[in-house]
Amino acid sequence: MIKVSPRSRKVSFELELPEANNVVLVGEFNNWSSSANPMKKSRGGVWKAEMPLAAGHYQFRYLVDGNEWLNDGGSDTILNEFGSYNSVAEVEYPAEKKKSPAKKKAAAKSTTRKSSKKA
Repeated sequence: MIKVSPRSRKVSFELELPEANNVVLVGEFNNWSSSANPMKKSRGGVWKAEMPLAAGHYQFRYLVDGNEWLNDGGSDTILNEFGSYNSVAEVEYPAEKKKSPAKKKAAAKSTTRKSSKKA
């Protein structure tokens, strides 16, 4: 399961696999390294990893106990060059609203007027 947090701009990856001894998150975001992002196992047998990722499209898989590749059951998949499939994480964040300089000045004047009326 993948969860995108717009506030922290991080993506959480979770895999329920209580019988596993070791799970590593492997994907485009870490050059498919089998050691860069080991996941941590919770008491309930859920493996978790959190990564800061820019908005975009990322292929990934879970490497279990050094020899078994699993996909994320809640994600779309895409055919890879080896004839199997990779999971796909679509990371999107809402656009930040930026005030134009004119609106900022107007807002500042409005605040100043309100505070001077109270005094």
